[in-house]
Formats: sequence, structure tokens, C-alpha cells
Amino acid sequence: MGLVLVCVCSCMCASCASPAHAAAPDRPGAVSVIPPQLLRQASPTYPAEALETRRAGQVSVLVDVGPDGAVLAVRFEAGPPVFAEAAVEAARSLRFAPATQGGAPIGVTTRVTFDFTPPDDGSPGGEDVAGEIIVHAEYLDHEGTQARTTLDADALERSAGEDLAVSLSAVPGVSVAGGTTDASKPIIRGQQERRLLVLYDGVRHESQKWGPDHATEIDPFAAGEISVIRGAAGARYGPDAIGGVILVSPPALRRDPGVGGRALASYASNGQRPYGAVRLDYVPEALPDLTIRAEGNYARGANLSAPDYVIGNTASEQWNSGVAAGWRWGSGQARIGWHHYDYRAGVFYGVQHGTPSDFEAQLDADQPVTAYLWTTTYDIDRPYQDVTHDVVSLHVLDSGSAGTIELTYAFQHNHREEYDEVRGYITGSQFDFILRTHSLDALYTHPVRPVRNAALEGGLGLQGIFQENVYYGLTLTPNYRGVSGGLFGFERASWDRFDLEVAARYDRLHRTAFIDRLGYQRHERRETLGPDDCTLDEDNDARCPARYDAGTFTVGGLFHIVPEHVDLKMDLSSASRFPNVDELYLIGSAPTFPVYALGDPTLGVETSWSGSTTVGLRAAGLTAEASAFGSYVDDYIYFSPERNADGSLHYDVTIRGTYPTYAYQSIDATIYGFDGGVALLPDALVGLDAGGGIVRAQHAGTGEQLIGTPADNVRLTASLRPRPRGRFQQNRFSLTSRLVAQQSRTDLDADFAPPPPGYVLLGAAAESVVALPKRDLRVGIEGHNLLDTAYREYTSLLRYYADQPGRDIRLRVGFDL
Repeated sequence: MGLVLVCVCSCMCASCASPAHAAAPDRPGAVSVIPPQLLRQASPTYPAEALETRRAGQVSVLVDVGPDGAVLAVRFEAGPPVFAEAAVEAARSLRFAPATQGGAPIGVTTRVTFDFTPPDDGSPGGEDVAGEIIVHAEYLDHEGTQARTTLDADALERSAGEDLAVSLSAVPGVSVAGGTTDASKPIIRGQQERRLLVLYDGVRHESQKWGPDHATEIDPFAAGEISVIRGAAGARYGPDAIGGVILVSPPALRRDPGVGGRALASYASNGQRPYGAVRLDYVPEALPDLTIRAEGNYARGANLSAPDYVIGNTASEQWNSGVAAGWRWGSGQARIGWHHYDYRAGVFYGVQHGTPSDFEAQLDADQPVTAYLWTTTYDIDRPYQDVTHDVVSLHVLDSGSAGTIELTYAFQHNHREEYDEVRGYITGSQFDFILRTHSLDALYTHPVRPVRNAALEGGLGLQGIFQENVYYGLTLTPNYRGVSGGLFGFERASWDRFDLEVAARYDRLHRTAFIDRLGYQRHERRETLGPDDCTLDEDNDARCPARYDAGTFTVGGLFHIVPEHVDLKMDLSSASRFPNVDELYLIGSAPTFPVYALGDPTLGVETSWSGSTTVGLRAAGLTAEASAFGSYVDDYIYFSPERNADGSLHYDVTIRGTYPTYAYQSIDATIYGFDGGVALLPDALVGLDAGGGIVRAQHAGTGEQLIGTPADNVRLTASLRPRPRGRFQQNRFSLTSRLVAQQSRTDLDADFAPPPPGYVLLGAAAESVVALPKRDLRVGIEGHNLLDTAYREYTSLLRYYADQPGRDIRLRVGFDL
């Protein structure tokens, strides 16, 4: 008797177009969507035409489930064509309990997967073919073995016009590291961006990210959803994933003939910042397997304002654009795309000081010395940064009886120019970085295999990267070329109430740095480089090769303690990170790096040994998730203030000013903490949400708290959801309080300024869907820091110089085309 394995997964992934896109039910503040439940199973018939070759194969179909649970339509998606008709016919006979949102039935699209294996007796036959049928409801936030939270398109729309880090800050355990421009970087469980792996559409995002003002060059509007994996995930995703992974997935391409898309506009009062975005998808009637997409957005902001003064020269301008085309055939699909990111922003005037005394004096001042001169303007003055990032990618996926193969090639071109304050007759940039990256990824996943009472799924992957950095300007970082490769494998066994996942990976990096004579001599004087480390040419320029190896693994378990209600996730993993070139060789400062930094060429591979436990609860009127985590990091690359021989803090005085000195060093570190969130009555008239995190990061040898560790924080939200009234549907009003404690565990003598006091920020929001004859409008207004509280953020270098921005009122309107 043959076996047909049926997997039903609610469509909450980017590749499924859903009439009602579902928010993550375990995320506080989200409107919970309960996926459809399968009531009546099906027994597909093994096709007679497949008997001659006794072929096996996996077929996926998309099933539109109506608000009454009936199957409205079925569309073949991928798999061997010989099984397509049988799979579609079987799917039509399924019956579901409908999906619900806020307690009301809604229509959704569900992916149903059939695994065909030939009958034992060699003959076709309906019921004889269907042995045990396993139904597996899959939602990656719940089914993964690590803490994972997904922000859907509606959640991302609420942060329209913000950068990636701010968009992610709604996730418990995620903080924001700010700098001295209108830019920020994400922090996950105390781990800065260097230890986070960001993937856009499956491609590792590669850019110059050594400066605190080097924001991740990804446009949130280009995302259909963003998933945040909290914790080490190097075995599956590769080097750098020590603190977590950020998966940015573009919206699924349109499948039905016609034109569709999304439009969005917003305005922020602080910085007088307008923002507009549009996306269009087109499927021609004559070529229904072809999809064409075009998208773009633009934002322009004036200088930001603290409660008592303008933060001079923080104006910015940004535009993004992209095009993509996709083609589908019987068992596969291909997609090619190009995205351009363009960002120009001023660097705060107040970071430069003539002497150490000037720097120390402004720490106690109520406002920067020359703040009275600054006005609100859209002009961007020196110093400023001008950044572009282009990525071209090609994805090819094909599914057959032997499994699925996905190939991805990408080319990224990152160009960063920084313009320092100079004499009037100089017009060019003082720092010019070009980073070119070619990458090729291959992933094979085998069909789901029934093994005894379990379903086994997994695969193998290969990754190769060639990268070169070309730098022109004042001595700072060297040019380099690097070639890296990785091999990984993963398997997951799923039983009725328990899943076990294992993964392992090996990576190698060959990299050669080309250091000019002046830079090499600086390292030579510090005795961090010598003739044994590099090869010198006749001009004393140095060629410094290095090789790094890393092996990682993961073992994770998922226990369905009370299926569909209580889950326990446990994960043990390691992850590694190769030292970046700036950590090895950087000497100097730049406009977007407002400290004088010293690299250390002796740094080695950073390796973490991590464990986490996550409990998820989903019940009527309550959703919650709580995670405890801990890591021991060998050779942690620590960036902290430099001390003199007498223990005092060191300053470097250059012709451009005086800067506090920071240095890279290798230590062993322990990082542990807790994060999570709870939503009480998330669909009722009145509901309460809470989320936050606690992180402790310490020098394993001394117990000293690491500089830059985020302070304890919690966010509380009370929501009111009135019933629909007239054209106003899905109404919601909310009050939010963000409480951040003072980072009181750091050594006061180890930093140039004491940690700023804790603070409380109040916010409010109102939103609704306005039903109009031709389309629905999504409208909203949000207020941040409504009391205009003056505060400084410990994880931002701006804390040395000025307060954070004050009150901000944001308006937005969006609609589907």
C-alpha cells in the first residue's frame, strides 16, 4: 500500500498570497489570526500514468478557503506535473473550519502539500493508495525551535518612513543603536549588528557596517514581511549569526492576470518629513505565468529637534527603487530583480571639539554650545554621508520527485562617501568606500519522507562569496579581497507532539588586506604588525593574507505540550564570526564614526556557545511568549574605551578635532537574559499588551558589564477596539508607555560619560480602515514622546553630545491598488 503524506500549512509566509494577510498571533499588539483547521481529509489517487516508472514526488497546491470553511478554488503551485491533477482533485474535497481574525471568520489561502509514493502492489487505486495521512499545521513563528517573531506588511506599514532598525524595535528583545545622523542599527539580545545576519530575499546583505551611523541599507517597504530569529543560528544561515538573524522577504509576486499593488504616504512632524511609496504588479492576460513588478519610494527630512533645541545638521534624503520579473512553469519558477537604495544625511555638528576639556565640558551642559545657532532646514551641510546600495539577484527553483533545488546568484555594489568639514575650496569626499560582492547559493531539500511514525524533512546547502573592497581617502581602512565558502546540512523529524532538528555547517574564509605605507607604519609603531605578518613591496605597502575556519552546529527541540496551545522550544547551538577588516586594521575616525578607533590585527574567530528555552502560550483571550537565553563567547571582539597606562581614559587629538579613543580587544564574554511579551484580550473591546527584555553581558574574566549593553526595558500598551461604525472598520485606539531603566551595572570609570538616567516615554495611536466604494483606506495617526521628554539613549553615541529627538506626530494613509 502506497503512502500519501498530506501537509496543510496556513498561508502566513511571503510566498502565499492571502486575501486576509495574517499577523503573528504571538506578537503583542497584533490582531490574532487563527488559521483554518482541516476537518475532512482526502485520499488522492496515485495516477496510472506514473506507475510505469513508479515515480514518487511532492506536489503543493494553493487552496482558497472561504469564511465558511469551504474550498473556493485550488491552484497547482509546484511539483511533478504527472501528479498535478490528482492533487488538485483531492484538494477540492477538503473541508476546513474557517480561519478567524478577531473572532470573525475570514477567507485565507492555504498551501496543501501531497507526497506521492507508488502503491506496493503496483496498481493504482483511490483508497488503496492512501495509507496514514499526516496533517501538519505549519506557522514558522510557532514551529521553529528558536524564538522567532514575524512582522507582516500591516505592522511594517505602521512604521512607514523609518529605517529597518526602528521597524524591528517592536519585537521583544530588539533595541536600537543610534548614532549622530538620522540613522540607526538593530540590536538583538544585546548583540550589535556585527553579530546579526541580515538576509534580503535569501541573500546575505553585505555593506560597510563598521560605523554606528551605517544603517542597514534595506528598504522596509520592499518587504512583505520581516522575521526576527532571536539567538544564534549559524549552522543554518552562516557566519555572523551569533546574536540572531533578520529575514527580509519581499511580497509574493502576483499570480492572477491584471494589475495590483500598494500605495502608502506618511508625514512626521519632527523633521517635517514627508514619505511616499508605491508598488505595482502586472500579470498579462496573454502570459499568465509572467509577473512584472516596479516599486519605489521617497522621503526627505529636515533637521531633527530635541525638546529644547534643534539637532543641527541631521537633515536627510532617501529614495529607493526596484524592479522584478518572475516566470513560472510546471514544476518551478524563476525570478530576477534589482533594488537600489540611495541615502544622504548630515552628521550632527556637535561631535567635534578642540580639546579633551571641551569634550568633557559639554557632557554636563544642558545643550550643545552652539545649539542656539541651529535652525530647522532641509539643507545638508558638511559633514555628511552619501550612500548607495545596489543588488541584482537571480533565483531559480525547481521541484521534482527527488526534491527541490533552489539556486540564487546575487551581485551587490555598496558605495559609501563621507564628506568631512574642510576648507571652502575643497568639494570632494574625504572617505570613499566601494564594496563589491558576488554570491552563489545552492540549496537542496529532499521530499518529506515518512519514517516510522515521523515525517523527515531537510537538505543540504552550499554557499560561495567573492568580495573586494576598494577605498580612497585619508588613512583609515585597507583595501581587501576575500573568498569564502560554506557547506551545511539540516534535518528535522516531526512526530505528533515533538519535533527534533539538527544542523551542522563548516565555513572557510581566505582574505588579503592591502595596507598602504602610512597605515602599515602606524600598526608597526603599535607593534601589532610586522614583517612576519605581511609582505612588503618596495614602497613599503603591505600585503597581509589571513585564513579563518569555523564549524557550527545546532540541536533544537519543539514540544507541543498542549497542541495548538502550549509549546516548549529548546535550542543548543554554536555560531562563529570572522573578524571584520575594520576590527583588524582600522586606525582613525570618520564623520560617521565619532570616536578615534584602533583595530587589532591579532584578533581571531569569535565563537559562541548558546542555549535558549522558549515557552509559547496561545489560548482564548491570551497569547504569550517568554524566552530565557545564555551564551558563552570565546574570543569576543570587544569595542570599548581605551585606557592610558595609569587607568585614565584616552583621547586622540587630530587636526580635525579631539575624539574619545576606542579600541578592539579579544575577551571571553557571557551574555544572558530574558525577553518576551504577552497580549491579554488581543481581540476584545479592551486589551493590554506588554513586551520587553533584560540583557546581562559581562567580561567572563572580570565580571565587568560590557559597554553598550542595552538597559532593561518594557513596553506597555492599552488598546480600545470599538465596533465598526459606518464606513469605519477595524478601529483601534491605543496608549503606550515605554520604560527604560538606567544602565547601572557598568563601571563608571570605564566610559567617557556615565550612563544617562532612565526614562519613560508616552505615546498614543489611532487607526482605522475606511471602506470606500472602490477601495479601503488604511489611515492612522501616532504620537511618540508626547510629553516632549528630554532623554539620552545609552545605546546611541549621540548621548555624548545631545539629547534624543523630542515629540513626533505621524500621519499615514495606505491602500491596495
